[in-house]
Amino acid sequence: MFDSDVTTINDPTFKVAQAALSDLGMRRSNNQDAVAVHTCERAQWQTMGHFFMVADGMGAHAAGELASKLAVENVPHTYQKLRSLTPPAALRQAVHKANKLIYEKGQSAPEFNGMGTTCSCLVLLPSAALIAHVGDSRVYRLRCGELEQLTFDHSLVWEMAAASDTPDENVPACIPKNVITRSLGPHPMVNVDLEGPYDVRPGDKFLLCSDGLTGVVANDLIGPLMECLNPEEAAATLVDIANLRGGPDNISVVVAEVAHDQRASCCENGQANGKLNSASDRSWAERLFGWMFGSGGPRAGSHELGGPYGNGPYRHYENHPAAAAGDMAGLCAELAALEADHDSPLAGRKDIDWQAFHEGRATAEAANETKKPKQAIVAYAECIRQLMAQIRTSPGPSDSGVL
Repeated sequence: MFDSDVTTINDPTFKVAQAALSDLGMRRSNNQDAVAVHTCERAQWQTMGHFFMVADGMGAHAAGELASKLAVENVPHTYQKLRSLTPPAALRQAVHKANKLIYEKGQSAPEFNGMGTTCSCLVLLPSAALIAHVGDSRVYRLRCGELEQLTFDHSLVWEMAAASDTPDENVPACIPKNVITRSLGPHPMVNVDLEGPYDVRPGDKFLLCSDGLTGVVANDLIGPLMECLNPEEAAATLVDIANLRGGPDNISVVVAEVAHDQRASCCENGQANGKLNSASDRSWAERLFGWMFGSGGPRAGSHELGGPYGNGPYRHYENHPAAAAGDMAGLCAELAALEADHDSPLAGRKDIDWQAFHEGRATAEAANETKKPKQAIVAYAECIRQLMAQIRTSPGPSDSGVL
């Protein structure tokens, strides 16, 4: 949530607008995903940062749901308690403690045996972003029209691709994409990936998500949607599109946007994806004015964070709004066709305002025709959100994908 009570703006990165959603999807009977968002007051932010997390549980019956719940309840809580440690050490230890807790719970009863969960955490500190990661949920950063995947998928496909030094697209199709190689809970110890520290700039947007999103929505569409929409709109639109694509899994997204400072454009401040190594990475002007005016307390400087950790970013996707607008146009055309298709679950539904949908779609198409793809994306996304909101709140089939 955007913090409107903050009046001191020495550090524009203190303000973060965020939205988080966890959705059942179209095919599952229970939601084994969980999310956590902990934004904090200025003094706490200076030492421990804002905290965001996505967990995707696995296991029979309610085991996966319990595993992800234990993860999102315990990792951020433990992290905040470990203030005597540096943020990287506290973050790693918090994940290890959660793994131990989930493992012990898994050993306590046969129905919980082997339960586990992914764990992707993002901490936004004054000087940098830190990530702790286990599993195949993901953390992305959008900056200057480029989407970067900051985490490595602990999946069989990605591990095989890395071992053979080939793109994961080249891994044989017979290899299942949903097999993960690392998670919290199944074993007493787990290897936790730390990534970063990445510099944080005004205007940066971060996305944490489960594979219920990335399994059905392409990165080429995720990036432009994040670029064109605010966090609340982006989160809702991404979940809606995943459901329109069949929603075969639970879908969880957290979108966080660092408050934009008109005085500094991220595209004019050096490399888009550089990692911080030490306090010397800060410009001389930033260090001078930071010393002269201060920020009211100690900062978690990059020299305190160590690193660099990991090898990210692992993937780069340049945004192409025109192509994304074309994808959105096709999706809305399919939706429009369902109104007259007698075999579709939406045919003859009097509780859906199709007139509003068609008017919004016409607005989007007009923007597309006049070479304004970003405006078109915004309009198409609004059409989809409004239609899906009506479908969710009115009676009708709910056991299969809309499309």
